[in-house]
Amino acid sequence: MTQVESLAKYAARASFADLSAESRRQLPIHILDSLACCIAALGAGPVDACRAQVTEFGGTGPSTLIGGGQANPIYAAFWHTALVRYVDFMDNFLAPTETCHTADNFGVALTIADYVGGSGRDLMLAVALGYTVQSRLVDHANFMSSGFDHTSQLAFSLNAAAGRLLGLSEQQIANAIAMAAVSDASFAVVRAKPLSQWKGLASAQSALGAMNTLFLARRGVQGPLQVVEGPLGIDHLLRMKINIDWDKQGYEGVVESTIKKYNSMIHTQSAVHCMVELAGQNKIDPDKVVSIEADVFQLAYDFAGGGLYGVDKVIRIKEQADHSLPYLLAVALLDGNVMPAQFDPERIVKPDVQNLLKKVSVRPNHEFTEVYPNKMPAKIIVRLQDGKVIEHEVQDYPGLASHPFTWEDAVQKFDALVAGRVDKGLSGEIKDAARSVENIQVRDLMKLLGSVKAGQGTSSSRKVA
Repeated sequence: MTQVESLAKYAARASFADLSAESRRQLPIHILDSLACCIAALGAGPVDACRAQVTEFGGTGPSTLIGGGQANPIYAAFWHTALVRYVDFMDNFLAPTETCHTADNFGVALTIADYVGGSGRDLMLAVALGYTVQSRLVDHANFMSSGFDHTSQLAFSLNAAAGRLLGLSEQQIANAIAMAAVSDASFAVVRAKPLSQWKGLASAQSALGAMNTLFLARRGVQGPLQVVEGPLGIDHLLRMKINIDWDKQGYEGVVESTIKKYNSMIHTQSAVHCMVELAGQNKIDPDKVVSIEADVFQLAYDFAGGGLYGVDKVIRIKEQADHSLPYLLAVALLDGNVMPAQFDPERIVKPDVQNLLKKVSVRPNHEFTEVYPNKMPAKIIVRLQDGKVIEHEVQDYPGLASHPFTWEDAVQKFDALVAGRVDKGLSGEIKDAARSVENIQVRDLMKLLGSVKAGQGTSSSRKVA
């Protein structure tokens, strides 16, 4: 068997009974977290452009859309993936040199579960399957360090999960994966500075391509099954052999995923948490700050501190701000938190944060790098004009896989993200549906989500204790 065929066999045989008790406990938490991110994205400019695209080209098909309306399942999957990804507040999987946004699989799982009239258990299985496949490709291969974006693995995970939901044969799933993998690879430059709006939409494009190949495979179209190990295949491009024994893999990807506490890129979570705690424990006059120094592990430095992926010298838009440690640490000190409110355009350009971010320096710490990803250490040093030095260090943050979110944590985050967008009654119904997802039908959940309307919300950049 080729790697794609072996993966297809693994996907086709998956059943709800394969999920551990811990997966079943954590899946509703991750589903609620993903729904919060979807709702929070409604009304954002680039997201509105995606909605216009769906309205024009997605038809009036059978798939209910979050935010109202209908579309065909291919464009519905595109829409829901754009929603869950855009705010950049969803969960992740961390490996020593690679990463991925596991919730990039959620929009497809939700859409196809709805399309087939599936149960909540079907949705849970698809989420678990997608998360696991993408995570295994992250920790068994070197896509990002070879110049490919982490959305490239979605060709495998999305079609594995959606193919299982559709009840496709092993061969159909294999062909769908092969066609998507050979056609929809994305380059890591999408994460390089200067960042653009495409950073938050690239995974939606992957979903669009994957669902197109999925339904073509269902119609009998065949793809290059040797896309991984064949001549000039992925093994060749990565200069390594991908050899995952799918017969020995479980479906526990969600247990390994980490949820974000703050609205910033995953590798900055502990540094932001460190600053929030430091600011909460000390009364600091920002005008008296001489410098802010941040010690972080290598990947945090590479992605957001000026390392491998460069640095945005001017911070003006959300996509730049949420991947800039200087901005994130400055706004965390000023506002006491980092949430969507901290990325309102008027907040980003205010003189207080623009002046303070210029005083932030970031450096990689070898000892911190050695213990990552099991721990995510960060240290902040604030130097004041009177000579006083304030230091604080953390080893992780609430949400790391070793310190997972509880249901109560997820509810608190959900409530914060949907405030001003969903009335209390509908919010309660969505939370109840997510918590009891094992016992519901996905179409009932989609009826609730279709009642959510786009809006600007009531976010505020006030300091949060």
